[in-house]
Amino acid sequence: MSSPYVVNVSSVQDFYQCRYRWYCKWVLNRVPRHEGPALEAGKLLHNIFEDHFLKDVSLHEAAIGRIVETGFRAAAADDPERATLVKATMLIEDLREALPLWQDVYPMTIPNLETEEPFEITFPECPGVVFRGRPDRVSLLDDGHIYHVQNRGLASNMNFAQYIRLARRHYHEHLYAEHLARKYADLGPYGGTLFNLIRKLKFRTNVGKKNEKTKTAGEMFWQFPMSIDLDSQQHRDVMASLFEHVDEMQWLERKAKFSKGLWLPAANEKMNGGYNGTTEDAFFKVLMREISLDDNEYFKDREDTYAVADVDAGQD
Repeated sequence: MSSPYVVNVSSVQDFYQCRYRWYCKWVLNRVPRHEGPALEAGKLLHNIFEDHFLKDVSLHEAAIGRIVETGFRAAAADDPERATLVKATMLIEDLREALPLWQDVYPMTIPNLETEEPFEITFPECPGVVFRGRPDRVSLLDDGHIYHVQNRGLASNMNFAQYIRLARRHYHEHLYAEHLARKYADLGPYGGTLFNLIRKLKFRTNVGKKNEKTKTAGEMFWQFPMSIDLDSQQHRDVMASLFEHVDEMQWLERKAKFSKGLWLPAANEKMNGGYNGTTEDAFFKVLMREISLDDNEYFKDREDTYAVADVDAGQD
């Protein structure tokens, strides 16, 4: 009997963005050693909110703690990583004064049912495939519904409502809905995803001048419960798209392995320059044959953060 095809849900997002980068990251398991400041700052924001909820400290205290921790990491890092961590810290410093303005407006009966617990789930519509995921946090709200809680930092120009509208087709949220609705069926109905959103804006502008201003809480933050109806056609459409991508992933992976390295999936050239044409990543250097994936100065082995130990796959 053949082994199941295991899919980490994040790999699907990488797949439809760039098949070449997906193959390098998820099949060859090589990822860039250094991440961009925006991504690092997003992780810091995520950790700050989690510290606030799980350790019962204020957001301001949590931010200071994470900034100090990142400073120690930067001191021990090499030059490229140090520069990234310093820039990420500066982004968080710009937000730190604004954090006390944030308010949790959706009361929770159980704030933390689980935190970052990996899971596996299968579907009869996609035989032979095991999907993996890891929700940030799961809570039971006072309205009796189970929610996946997402803490997310957004670009300064991102409209909150537009982000939520786009999130209605995020594969992560719909896959997590399937898993959590099964897991907590006895506790309550599934509601959807509760988003805690913060825009990466400078809280203070024109500092020290007569026209110095600060942003309002409404400009900086938005909390919104995005519902997901598992019986809706929209949900079925999203899951069908997810399954279609996975079918193609399996086919391309078999084709690449059969060629014994003589063929690789094509790159999405829009990724060269980060869509804006202003930056280049380590994968671009590989495409230019300036470095190789084996170069440990630029790449490292991908850590499997979705690994599940002694977990039964979800029932069909």
